Amino acid sequence: MTPRFVPAAAVSVVWAIATVASMTYGITYNWPDFVHVNYGFPVAFATHTISTFTGAADSWAVDLGSLATDLAFWALGMIAVFLVVGYLAGWRSRKTQPDRA
Repeated sequence: MTPRFVPAAAVSVVWAIATVASMTYGITYNWPDFVHVNYGFPVAFATHTISTFTGAADSWAVDLGSLATDLAFWALGMIAVFLVVGYLAGWRSRKTQPDRA
């Protein structure tokens, strides 16, 4: 029999890995006069400009409001998933316990 916190802890670790992956994954936009990479999911919070019509560029633009929104999305999602998994683990453990009369 596993403790109730093990499934919730496993889901939390997987969710944290997904959060880091979503924050570091970049989508490249290769337009003829503007090549850039956007970082963040579901909200792009950083843009790395690689090339413009005037030539090579290496500039970053970070929107702190979008970063806060992105982090809040992932944190609230983790809390919601944690509560659901904890509830289901508790429900299963109550269901498997014998009734006490």
